[in-house]
Amino acid sequence: MSAATVRVGVGCFVTMRKEGETYFLIGQRKGSHGSGTWGLPGGHLEVGESWSVCAQREVLEECGVELLSELVHVGTTNSIFSDNVPTKHYITLYMAPKAPAFKGSVRLMEPDKCSQWIWVSWKELVDGKAALYRDACNDGASKSWEPLVLEPLFLPLKNLINQFGSKSPFDTSHADS
Repeated sequence: MSAATVRVGVGCFVTMRKEGETYFLIGQRKGSHGSGTWGLPGGHLEVGESWSVCAQREVLEECGVELLSELVHVGTTNSIFSDNVPTKHYITLYMAPKAPAFKGSVRLMEPDKCSQWIWVSWKELVDGKAALYRDACNDGASKSWEPLVLEPLFLPLKNLINQFGSKSPFDTSHADS
């Protein structure tokens, strides 16, 4: 019998401001647990690594951009993937920049793990649909079409929405410093 372990994941909000609204990246996962779901850039915390360094490393590895703003912790979720065999259990730490600033162009760096990156607002994520398709790998080009359904969501992100509801985690007045 193998011992079950709890893994620590770090999710990072990569943000931009456009027309007074804050948007952030989500990608459609593939090739791992949660395949087909929408989630933030992120990954596993390495031994001896700080939360911020992990978030910056994962964003660079997955999206090809360097975060330029200090990151703050905005939330934590406890997610048990009971539909997996064996069951997976993750504590996920969420990081967000104090200011939306990054260097480089968003690219699909790991096409075997993510099929696309798009920009969405918190309201769109909570509502489960984006009115416009904003292709993050094409300079945020918007295409008007039927609303893009943002479901299913990766379980840790779904749990974060359950914690925050309609109040965006970018309101850092409630975040840890």
